[in-house]
Amino acid sequence: MKRLLEINLVLIKANLLFLILSLFFLAGCGAVSTSERYESSETSKDKVEIKDGELKETFDLKPYRPELNLEENEFETEIYSEKSGAWYEYDFKSESNKKIVGTEDGYRVQVIATDNLDEANRINSEVSSQIHNQRTYVNFEPPFYKVKVGDFNELSEANDMRFRLSQTGYTESKVVRETINIFE
Repeated sequence: MKRLLEINLVLIKANLLFLILSLFFLAGCGAVSTSERYESSETSKDKVEIKDGELKETFDLKPYRPELNLEENEFETEIYSEKSGAWYEYDFKSESNKKIVGTEDGYRVQVIATDNLDEANRINSEVSSQIHNQRTYVNFEPPFYKVKVGDFNELSEANDMRFRLSQTGYTESKVVRETINIFE
């Protein structure tokens, strides 16, 4: 019986020790958000202020702004003109008033393929406003709407247009073989 009491006493001490260590561990690992961890009471009261029932930030950025000493350089060049924009030294032949007289095999530049008609129309209007000398097309080839530019007989002309489009941010553009329109 004495032996049984000693074993129970040891088990009670072990359980008590385990309970104390568990509480100490859980209290030490309390979740504190990162923003609260590094914030002192002085900085927290400087960030927001309530005026006329509205919450307004009062944080001052001036101490954190770097000093910038930039030299003023004017953009001057003889090649660039505002009319031509990014396409200086390219000829602008408008095909908007020409009549389609037939079709033949050729090349077009595919700008995007998307399943969203609104996105296709938006890209089409962006591209047509940037490229004045080529027609743009939105074709539905299930399941995608494809925005394509131009009617090119030569692969080199289509590659030039693909390069021009990639310069303006349409890096996924690619040349595709297609039936093109012939203008008078």
